[in-house]
Amino acid sequence: MNDSKPSPHHPDAATLTRDLADSLRQTTDQVVPDFIRGMPEAYFQDTEHGDWLSHLRAIIAAEASGLPLEITLKSEDDRKWTFIRSTSDPAALVEMLRDLPDDRAILAAKVHAATDGNMMLVTFEFGVSPRFDASDDSQLAKVQLATEYAQKECSGFDEAEFRDFCSRASAELVSTLTPLRLARVFENWRAIRGTSGALVFHEMESIPDRSRIVVTAEERVSKSLLMRIADHLSREGITIHRAYLDTIDGNYTSQTPSFEREDVVNIAFVVSGPDGKALDPASEIWPRVRDDLERIKWVDASTRRLFMQHDRLSLVEAEVLMALCHLAHQVLVKLNADAFDRDRILKCVKKNIRISHAIVLLFIQRFDPDSPLAIGAYSTQAAALRNDIETNVDRESSRQILTSLLDAIGATLRTNLFVQNRYALSFRLNPALFDREERTAMPHGVFFVHGRSFNGFHVRFRDISRGGIRAVRTIGPDQHAREIQRLYDEVYGLAFAQQLKNKDIPEGGAKAVVLIEPRTPVARSVKAFVDSLLDLVTPDEETNSRIVDLLECEELLYLGPDENITVPMIEWIVDRARLRGYPCPTALMSSKPGAGINHKEYGVTSEGVTVFLDVALRYLGIDPKNQPFTVKITGGPDGDVAGNEIKILRREYGDNARIVGIADGSGCGEDPKGLDYDELCRLVEAGLPIAEFNPKSLGPEGRISSVDDPDGISLRNSLHNRLQADAFIPAGGRPGTIHAGNWRDFLQPDGQPSSRLIVEGANIYLTNEARHALSEAGVLIVKDSSANKCGVITSSFEIAACMILEESEFLEIKEEFVQQVLQKLRVLARREAELLIRLLSQHPRIPLFEMSVRLSRVMIRTADAIEASLDSLTDEHRALFAELVIEHLPAALVEKAKNRVWEKTPEPYLRWIMAKTMATRLVYREGFESIEAMPDEAIASLAVSYREREKERADLADTVRESTLADKERIAQILDRAGILQTLGKVDNTGSIAAS
Repeated sequence: MNDSKPSPHHPDAATLTRDLADSLRQTTDQVVPDFIRGMPEAYFQDTEHGDWLSHLRAIIAAEASGLPLEITLKSEDDRKWTFIRSTSDPAALVEMLRDLPDDRAILAAKVHAATDGNMMLVTFEFGVSPRFDASDDSQLAKVQLATEYAQKECSGFDEAEFRDFCSRASAELVSTLTPLRLARVFENWRAIRGTSGALVFHEMESIPDRSRIVVTAEERVSKSLLMRIADHLSREGITIHRAYLDTIDGNYTSQTPSFEREDVVNIAFVVSGPDGKALDPASEIWPRVRDDLERIKWVDASTRRLFMQHDRLSLVEAEVLMALCHLAHQVLVKLNADAFDRDRILKCVKKNIRISHAIVLLFIQRFDPDSPLAIGAYSTQAAALRNDIETNVDRESSRQILTSLLDAIGATLRTNLFVQNRYALSFRLNPALFDREERTAMPHGVFFVHGRSFNGFHVRFRDISRGGIRAVRTIGPDQHAREIQRLYDEVYGLAFAQQLKNKDIPEGGAKAVVLIEPRTPVARSVKAFVDSLLDLVTPDEETNSRIVDLLECEELLYLGPDENITVPMIEWIVDRARLRGYPCPTALMSSKPGAGINHKEYGVTSEGVTVFLDVALRYLGIDPKNQPFTVKITGGPDGDVAGNEIKILRREYGDNARIVGIADGSGCGEDPKGLDYDELCRLVEAGLPIAEFNPKSLGPEGRISSVDDPDGISLRNSLHNRLQADAFIPAGGRPGTIHAGNWRDFLQPDGQPSSRLIVEGANIYLTNEARHALSEAGVLIVKDSSANKCGVITSSFEIAACMILEESEFLEIKEEFVQQVLQKLRVLARREAELLIRLLSQHPRIPLFEMSVRLSRVMIRTADAIEASLDSLTDEHRALFAELVIEHLPAALVEKAKNRVWEKTPEPYLRWIMAKTMATRLVYREGFESIEAMPDEAIASLAVSYREREKERADLADTVRESTLADKERIAQILDRAGILQTLGKVDNTGSIAAS
């Protein structure tokens, strides 16, 4: 027992308690009245009594302790965070938002600032907010009142739609808003849902010197939108006194991927302007702020930083400058990747902000639809700026950068800069801006789009062109830095490969690539890219009135799905094109579900790959129908080309085709005895990657490696080199995977290739340098422009049907139509494959892939010459060529459409069907060597004579078939297939044909 007495200095509990109580009472007596006087009435209306006490306790404790008012309170369930700060500066709100966790969605937020500006109290709610409950009498009564009000005030009011809106809103939103406010939120939600856009409204408050700004937008991350708006208002000197954020569930289904979901966020701000008074709608500042807030969700973070750093720049000017910088980077990076990386370009324009700003103003003035700069005035100002750069900028690299910005303006033929509610900034460019010696062909047109966390190009080689749109998702900044350096090169290369590939169809080659920064939603970027293209090609008069058109011709674009383009995106693109007034919107995007031919469902690309594989294996001495052979594949069972290739190999060759290895993004699977087909097909049907392969289905030497395994990435990346197989099918993978620096890895230690045959199911998987080197090492390479051409041929037939038939009509004939398309694909693939192998047999020293390129070039040049001559044809000859249109299209479409084939198909499209069909028949039947040396005028003249003789042959074959000859079908087939060219006589350099 401790008998020691307390020290005389030891505090007495009762005394200490009394002293603390007195101190806190004094502080409380001072703080509470100030709090009641200083906080707006709305705070007490919006906040429960228990929260008042919690906030006051924290403030009193800080005040009594002499601590700064920097308080953060969290509820026990962590669903509610409250920040109390000794300022009302909107910048403080931005800092609070930065402190919030990134992985939690803000469902509601309330901002209240003290009337003296010395305190801001902000509450954020996370998690699942209780939804409107129709069984709650008080909530139901509130909805009934709002319904009665909305019926009177809302045009086109639909009660069922209003109740659907309420079911998506929080119980608090429905309960606390007045009928007037609830009806207005409903109208905003109705106007904005499904558009990915934003609405901004201004109205006066009943409180003096206050006005209300309401922003309603579709946004995946409400925190981001709130931060952007608060940051922007701070930059404009606008004070936020109160703010409310509410989230209404988006119009998506449970199957929609999380990265594609967008809720409707409604944010209301009670503010005063820089002068401390209510914002005047007629003031100079409000129109600018309104326009900026309508686009704030679409503005790139780097643009916003540039805007915040330079008072000289408006938000629009910062956006233009950033876009020009990124465009200049694509031009300059080929000169010197280090000297002209994006960071150095941006540093240069900041250092020379006076000149940079003048360049931006020149761009804006040139394309201002209300007072566009005349050509002469533009030239004068541009020359003056060039002189300014040469005179006042000291470093050569800086002069090159600033001059490139001017060059980009000179190359711009259209821009959507002044289009209302645009999603990104788009440019239609003169392709000469990117002209370089190594780029052997000049595109017909180039589009560039700069948006929030993405850049994209669309390149096409003819006025009527087709090619897919792919979204490239990057994992981290290093990968993005690598990809951005080659963005235009990749699009150009893919579009040119598509040009070579599209030799059988009326469209030329095109491609679109959207390069997306890490952690950026793919759907949002693709929507912004496509909508910004539509700005520049739609015939909508309202849109066109906001565009200065230096191109002065209409343009049609034809897209298709490629990497990372999902079915919901395809549907959105078609719906958006329809909304924007694009002619025949269903023709803009191919591979649509329902009224389209889904490539993955029907395996159209893989059908062609298999035909080329079959013909090439036979050339190498393997009869795939009767002899076993081995295959390795990149691209997973869940992919389009690889997944369908697995099924078709089994269908055509059974156990003869042994797939010894597959690599995809998840990992790789390998088995020297062949991966089990039943298990592979299970993965295909379930849409699962190779890492999900059941190990129990492996042979004793087989293995499955995930990228999460210690050596999984290395095994996955090297599979196409390591495994020996008769054939390698790249059915997935990034362009240039096999290149000049690593092609030797494809060889075994003895120098022999790990596969004698490569059939390129994926676009430009090998670079030309790698193709040359591997061909010399003994590899037979079937180039992508031949091997995977059937996908785009399918899209062409689909779009032809979309232009001619109504959707319901197409669905009536779809299955018959698809089967006819599949048959045409196999025929076109086999004609080319057999011609190439025949040419290879005659010229074994010329690599097969070079033959493929020459074939495409000759067919394209032949078609160009024919198309250019169509206007000079006689009526008789034009009728002969018109028959080619009917022969080109699937019979089911012609039968259904009848005369609408001619009435609804655009004239340029019809011309190219005639020209391309004639070219394919001529070249596939006769070869290309003799045609290759002919001048264009000779080709055009030859086509007419050839078409006459071809028609004569067809009539003879029909006569034979109708005869009683014993071998009539065999004779007719010989007439159908026999060469015609040698029967026409000699073609001289003037295009004259001597009689034979």
